[in-house]
Amino acid sequence: MKAVKSLKDSIKGFLKMTGHYADSAMYLAEHGYNDEYMKMLSAECETAGNPKEKAEGQALTAQGLLFRGKLRDALKAFEETDISRLPKAVGHVFANNYILCLFLLEKPERIRTLYEEQNKLVLGEGSLVMRRTVGIKEFIEKRYENAVTVFIKLLSEPDPRCTLMADICIVKAMLKLDMKERAAEIAELGFGRYSGMGDITALVNRLRLMINAVPRTNGGKNNKKKKRK
Repeated sequence: MKAVKSLKDSIKGFLKMTGHYADSAMYLAEHGYNDEYMKMLSAECETAGNPKEKAEGQALTAQGLLFRGKLRDALKAFEETDISRLPKAVGHVFANNYILCLFLLEKPERIRTLYEEQNKLVLGEGSLVMRRTVGIKEFIEKRYENAVTVFIKLLSEPDPRCTLMADICIVKAMLKLDMKERAAEIAELGFGRYSGMGDITALVNRLRLMINAVPRTNGGKNNKKKKRK
C-alpha cells in the first residue's frame, strides 16, 4: 500500500505541470498503456485549451503510440509536436523517447539531427532515458562496444511498463559485435514481454531470427558439385 501511495504522490507532483491530463495520468500509473488510457488521453486532448496544453497532449499521444508498438503512427505524432511549448521535464522525456522511436525505426541521421538540435534538453537530466540515448548515440556512431557498456548498466533498472527497452537496445548492439550467445540469453529473458506490441513485437521477432541465423558458407553446394564428377 505504501508503494502505491508513493507512486500516486509522485504522479500528483508531476501533474502540477500537466494538470489538464491528470485523469489519464492517474489511470496510466495503475493500468499502463492500454486502449482505455489512449481513449482517455484522446478525450483530454480534445478539450485542451491553450497551445501549451495542446503540445503536451500531442507529446503524451506520441509516447503512448510508441509504447503501444505503433511506431510509424508514433513518429508522425512526434514530428507534429511543438517541442518548444513543452515544460522542461516533459520535454526531456519526450525528446529522449523520440530518439528511441527513431532508433527502433533505424533512422540514424534523424537521430543525429535531433540530438544536436535538442542537445541541452536531451542531456539536461541524469535520467534513465538520457543514459539510453547516450548508448543509442554510441551505436549509431558504430562504437558498439561502448553502446553495450551503456546498455548493460540499464538492464538492472526496473522497466515494468516496457518503456526503457534496454534489452532490445543491447541485443541490437551485440549482434553488431557477433555476440549471438549473449544476445540469445538476454532475448530469452526479456523479449517475451513485448508480445502484442505491434511493430515492437515484429522487431524482436526479427532480432530473434538474426540471433538464430547460421552464417552461410560456400562449402555445402560446392562440395556437392565436386562429388558429381
